[in-house]
Amino acid sequence: MAMPSSAITRLDLSFTYQEFSLYANMAKFVGLRVLPPLGVAQESSTNFPKLDLAALLNKVEDTRRHGDGTYARDLFEWTTDSYALTEHGVEEVVDDATIEIWGDVIRAENIHARRAIHRVLQRLEYDISQAVFDTATWTGAALTTDVAAGDAEPWTVHASGTPHADIMAAHQKVEDGTGFQANALLVPSKAWRNLLQCDEITSLVKYDAFRILEEAYRAKDAVAVRQVMAGLNALFQVDDIIIARSFQNTADEGQTASLSPLWDATMAMLCTVSSEGPNGDSELEPCIGRTLFSTKNNAPIPGDDSSGAGSLILEEYREEQRRGGVLRPRNKRQVKVLHAEAGHLLQGVTA
Repeated sequence: MAMPSSAITRLDLSFTYQEFSLYANMAKFVGLRVLPPLGVAQESSTNFPKLDLAALLNKVEDTRRHGDGTYARDLFEWTTDSYALTEHGVEEVVDDATIEIWGDVIRAENIHARRAIHRVLQRLEYDISQAVFDTATWTGAALTTDVAAGDAEPWTVHASGTPHADIMAAHQKVEDGTGFQANALLVPSKAWRNLLQCDEITSLVKYDAFRILEEAYRAKDAVAVRQVMAGLNALFQVDDIIIARSFQNTADEGQTASLSPLWDATMAMLCTVSSEGPNGDSELEPCIGRTLFSTKNNAPIPGDDSSGAGSLILEEYREEQRRGGVLRPRNKRQVKVLHAEAGHLLQGVTA
């Protein structure tokens, strides 16, 4: 196949961050809520500065002015990390014959563009899920707990599962490891449904949160959903409960679909998620990690719309030998865990 000689950027089909975020939410992707974007000027570095958590919490000092006119001084040292961004993208062929059948080039282009963007988003969601639910990173009693170990039961055993106690214990682990309180609970949908039906939870909230939420979702009653979720946020002492609902088709092309969740339903994560913007200093707010995006050559990143550009560049080029146009969404990024201590992985939450 001949290689394209040039490609043009289709700004009309590229996504701004608001559109990118909206599409991700519609597709039930939550990865960028867990590891938000962070812009980096270089595409790789072996000397990426990272502030040690100990430098943020000092011993209590005497802050009074000394008799000689001086004040207490302190120094800290940066630690270093490394990263290497990789380019990600896919292609979709907009075949001339297909357009003739549809009779509408705009409709065909948009269908292919949305499908291509979904493919890029799905891979990003998968990469984040693998990084966040990584038992090689979160290992040892300080970083992970098997909630079904010993005489304990998973949350699928509604009569004796103890999700509230498990999450409160995880809170203590995060505080002991960082000195900061976790602000987010990440739960796959299967674990979430079972959590809400545990006797421990129904006795604490004094109402059937599972039934009320199900009815509110069916009725598309956003106010009722927000009210119940606000109460559950308070119960679990977090600012945000992130429910992972996305699925993937694991069957090969042409085979009967075989669906499985992108996020492991046997795990959940209590963590600190950064509220800083894409150009913010997440080190002043220790978080579990970020998704690094390149800002080299003014490349746009998710969350930064100041340039008016999109968070995902969509290009088009022509292949005459196939009588079609090719759409190609792409970006450069790396999923990066920064502070494992800012999260506590709960395993065995469902049977």
